[in-house]
Amino acid sequence: RCTIIVLPFLFLILSQNILNMKKITLSFLMLCATASALLAQTPVRFKNEVFTDAQIQVQTGIKFATNFNWLIINQSDLTSLVNQTQVYNEIVQLKTLLATKKAIPTKYYLPKAAPGGDSTILKVTDLKMDAYMPNPSIDNMAKRPIIIYLHTGDFLPPGINGSPCGDKGDSSVVEICKGFARRGFIAIAIDYRLGWNPIATTEQERRGTLLNAVYRSIHDTKECVRVIKALEAQGNPYKFDASKIALFGEGTGGYIASAYSTLDKYAEIELPKFINPLSGKSYIDTSKVGYLDGTKGALNLYFPSATDTKVQVTANIGGALADSSWLEAGDAPVISMHCVRDPFAPFNNGTVIVPTTNEDVVEVQGANIAVKRAQRLGNNAIFATIPNGDPYTIKARSLYNKTVDYLYPAPDDKITINNGEGMYPVLLPKGPAILYNQASPWQWWDSTTAAATRVVAAPSTTAHMASKASNPDMSKSKSKRYQDTIHGYITPRIALAMGLLTANDLSVKSAKVTGVTIYPNPAQNTLTVRYKGAINAITITDLSGKVVFTTEVSGNSYTIPSLNLTKGMYIVNVATEAGLANEKLMIK
Repeated sequence: RCTIIVLPFLFLILSQNILNMKKITLSFLMLCATASALLAQTPVRFKNEVFTDAQIQVQTGIKFATNFNWLIINQSDLTSLVNQTQVYNEIVQLKTLLATKKAIPTKYYLPKAAPGGDSTILKVTDLKMDAYMPNPSIDNMAKRPIIIYLHTGDFLPPGINGSPCGDKGDSSVVEICKGFARRGFIAIAIDYRLGWNPIATTEQERRGTLLNAVYRSIHDTKECVRVIKALEAQGNPYKFDASKIALFGEGTGGYIASAYSTLDKYAEIELPKFINPLSGKSYIDTSKVGYLDGTKGALNLYFPSATDTKVQVTANIGGALADSSWLEAGDAPVISMHCVRDPFAPFNNGTVIVPTTNEDVVEVQGANIAVKRAQRLGNNAIFATIPNGDPYTIKARSLYNKTVDYLYPAPDDKITINNGEGMYPVLLPKGPAILYNQASPWQWWDSTTAAATRVVAAPSTTAHMASKASNPDMSKSKSKRYQDTIHGYITPRIALAMGLLTANDLSVKSAKVTGVTIYPNPAQNTLTVRYKGAINAITITDLSGKVVFTTEVSGNSYTIPSLNLTKGMYIVNVATEAGLANEKLMIK
């Protein structure tokens, strides 16, 4: 593109100034400066927005699968000896109908309480996806990479789960998907099956039903990946590039995305915490719910397929991994944005709790452990090659190796944020109690919906009120700020892992921010940095690029009391709300 801009004008300059070398030199330098400025301002697809909302096409309700609906199947009916023959016959009928591509009778979709819904024990649901993409008539890219969005929701519908959110139509899902599409991706927000028993009286039942819900949702996601790859092979109506698929999970969806590539051995669902002490066997019975690839199993309607389910990268915001031992060398790279003091999805090692009852479910590992392990195994090595040149990278790295106040009483009142390339720690002020710490600051919702006004705790606590406890200043503008960070940090790294960008593409700096002052300069030991707006982080490097000081900042001024640097020239990089500023610093 630079060649196209420069050469015609260079030819013109040469033809007009062939006798005046001084003019040629001056004109050439001015032209190169102009071309460089134009090039610096040119948006980079997959990193910057290259399409507008008006150029985005949204198709909703695209069916991709049908399977058993565990929200309305009565578990006791399945285990009743009286019903065994009927259950078997219904399984055979449903599998035959799907295999022959025939319609499933309506009675299988209706709950027993509905007229006409009493005649079957088994119930099914259709899973659908919403696709956000640059309009193919405008976008000249032959095949576009895909990001599959897995929504949050605790495997229960909005309202029932104690939150106004929990659907692929959540406001934050829609806006983040549009952001992916504006950057040139196809974003696909999908359904996955819900259903478990959070109010069970025993931890064993809560754990067993939740683990099976996660397992089924992984199967649903794998079926979606197979359908996408099949669509590409069958005419490709959406211009998919099925060789470049990323998973992006929010909250509960983050657990699914994290487990998708890492749960790949049967021994991994037979770890001690996944064994039911009453039976001595895994909570997950693969003969019933299906194999690891998502197919077969008596109570599973997905068929074996030659189409693979590989994805290139997984990302999550506010998710965790069921067990970090699942991570092995060669797994897909992992990107995570996680609130350090998230009370529901542990940032470090912790126990998942039921949001509405605070009962324990199962121990998991959050980003602080999972991403560090991914880096140590070499899966995240590509992210360490990103130069320290953009405010999002600088902000994340400024928190690495920092020890901060944590959620619990001593001796667990402190936590050290690991140096995990691919992890963006969100460090917000500590709440007055554990459950009042922020978990999902990127969310916002309409407080007047039926889900938001549903009473979830006595005497009159609504889902809106309960969710505000961990998102007290919830608003669309606040959500937008966090979405900007998601797209500034996670989205380019997805593109990097897919081979769509290089590490240097991520380091391209925006126009220099003005108004930052550092003093005294030259300095000896103390340095103050001041800006008219908010400062996010300060990093000082020597002239070779080595980081000699870094810190997170909250405010418009920060004083470094002890630099302890040798004499010489340094660069002070200041990440502000408006972008990055660089100032030279002399130590005398």
